[in-house]
Amino acid sequence: MKTVSGKGTIAYDNGDFYDGAFENSEPQGVGKMTYEDGRVCEGIWRNGKIEYEGDLVEVKPHGRGKKICQNGNVYEGEWKGGKRHGQGSFKWAHGSSYEGDWKEDKRHGKGILKYPDGSVRYDGEYKDGLPDGNGAHNFKNGNVYTGEWRANKQHGKGVMTYANQDIYDGDWKWSLEDGRGIMKYHNGNVYSGEFSKGKMHGKGTYEYTDGDIFKSIGEWKE
Repeated sequence: MKTVSGKGTIAYDNGDFYDGAFENSEPQGVGKMTYEDGRVCEGIWRNGKIEYEGDLVEVKPHGRGKKICQNGNVYEGEWKGGKRHGQGSFKWAHGSSYEGDWKEDKRHGKGILKYPDGSVRYDGEYKDGLPDGNGAHNFKNGNVYTGEWRANKQHGKGVMTYANQDIYDGDWKWSLEDGRGIMKYHNGNVYSGEFSKGKMHGKGTYEYTDGDIFKSIGEWKE
């Protein structure tokens, strides 16, 4: 069978009609497919399949559109100059999804990231593709953190409720308890004081459920 490449029209035996760029007799590049049943699909084609369907400016996605990546990932939303920019949703082939703000092809602003089962993984602010600002994260191990983030790390003020129901409320540095905080243990005991690199370290007060109180003298280390 003879194959052709270039720009023009292809009339298929099943009644479909294609107008645009093609290679080896298959849609490749910018084109418009009008199907026999009246449906119209216009956008960018790759290897005979629609890769991007939506608005175009100077042969680039610009406005609203949907892109289906070859690996199965799908983005649908706003575009600017060929990049995801504005409001949009992204779904990975494995089932996880993100819906929210984009800037220059990265998650940026406010958004919600979900696990494949639809439960919320992270709900909050993003910067340059990473959680940054204020947000809540539900970890797979059952821990839940609500507070400040920097570059995908708990950093600043925040509260972590651990799966065993221990609760830490205080300062964080790069995903570790660091600074001043209060740890309320599930057995009722409470430590209030200084932390360093995820451990009690410095001055603090440890109160037991029976009412006994121990105040550290000098440096508390664990």
